[in-house]
Amino acid sequence: MRINRVFGNKINFKSLSCARVNELGVVYLFGVLHETFDFRIESIQSGFPDCIAWRKIGKNKWKEVRIEFEYESKSFETHGHDPTQADVIVCWVNNWQACPKEIEVIELSTLLGEAEQIDTQIKTNKKLTAWQEFCQMKRLEGLDFAEIAELWGKQRG
Repeated sequence: MRINRVFGNKINFKSLSCARVNELGVVYLFGVLHETFDFRIESIQSGFPDCIAWRKIGKNKWKEVRIEFEYESKSFETHGHDPTQADVIVCWVNNWQACPKEIEVIELSTLLGEAEQIDTQIKTNKKLTAWQEFCQMKRLEGLDFAEIAELWGKQRG
């Protein structure tokens, strides 16, 4: 039986060719962009809240943040989540006008261009490890990850 997959509008952002169409897409995109928003992910789970992260609030200072992922922010209310138990909603579409002011909403669909610029700045300031450089070089040569790992192991002795 053939499964008909659903795709969003075409976009050109990093490794994504289509806009997100569900909550899993939001989770993936947040994983790609979390450093852009000064987050460090502690855990991601299927129960509420979906993510526990640390957010940079100053030099050498981090605050724990409870994050709920939703495709549409209004789903937070529809799912019956307790607003006192979440700090941030990360969504593709922010359509919850009555969202409590205490909850920050990060609407990814409106931030892609800005996030890509910030992410590029972060990457240019980061030096790749020897392993990352080796992987990139070997992937461009057409090797798969098992072959790369084997070559790396041989090089390391």
